[in-house]
Amino acid sequence: MDLEKKSILVVDDEEDTLELLQTILEHEGFNVWKAINGKEALDMVKKNPHLILRDVRMPGGLSGLEVCISVKNNKKYRHIPIIIFSAKVLDRDIRQGLEAGASEYITKPFSSVELLKLINKHIL
Repeated sequence: MDLEKKSILVVDDEEDTLELLQTILEHEGFNVWKAINGKEALDMVKKNPHLILRDVRMPGGLSGLEVCISVKNNKKYRHIPIIIFSAKVLDRDIRQGLEAGASEYITKPFSSVELLKLINKHIL
């Protein structure tokens, strides 16, 4: 593994979305770690990724917002930027995501160009 590469934890319960994001991000030179639920995401945060990219709606008892709050309330990991990507597009949904500690909120479907721009803004 190239130690110079930045690592991104991608969290989504849809395998197709995980695979798409992995392809996009690896093409741009990022290491990609994948999680399919909130519990798995919190376990993987311990690997200290450079950024977390995650959906809001998640199975397994922990929503994307709950994971976001948990990460931001932990002194060891609060420095990690979180970008939420979600099909929830209402102003109140976006506000809740940002209030939970997300650095950015992008709605699905998203432009890979816009997503990469937001990622690069926070980790390069």
